[in-house]
Amino acid sequence: MSIYSVVMDTLKPLNIPTFPITKKGDHETYITFFQYDEAVALAADDEEKQTGYFIQVDFWTKDALKYTDLSEKVKNTLTAAGFSKKGAADLYEQDTQIYHKGLRFYYVLKTKNS
Repeated sequence: MSIYSVVMDTLKPLNIPTFPITKKGDHETYITFFQYDEAVALAADDEEKQTGYFIQVDFWTKDALKYTDLSEKVKNTLTAAGFSKKGAADLYEQDTQIYHKGLRFYYVLKTKNS
C-alpha cells in the first residue's frame, strides 16, 4: 500500500473531495495533500523495514464557518489513524478568497518485506 492510498483511505469518511497534489473539478471545499519528504524509519540487516513519510494536508473552503470545523476534523481523523502532527498554518488566499489551512504530519509505513 502506498502512502497516497493510506491518506486517501483515512480521509474518505470525511466525505470531502480529496486529491493528491492538485484539485480536479470545481469544488468550493476540498482537500489536497502531497508528500514533501521521506526517510528510513527502521532498518535491519541492511534493509529498510519501515519508511517515515512527511505529508502536508491542505484543506480549502470559501465558508469561514466550515474552516474551523474542518480543521479539527482533518487533524483528529489523521491523528486517530496514527499520523503525528508536526505543524499547521492558517492561511487566506486573497486572489481566490478562499480559506486554506496547511497541516503537516509524519507517518510510518512498513515496507512490503517487513
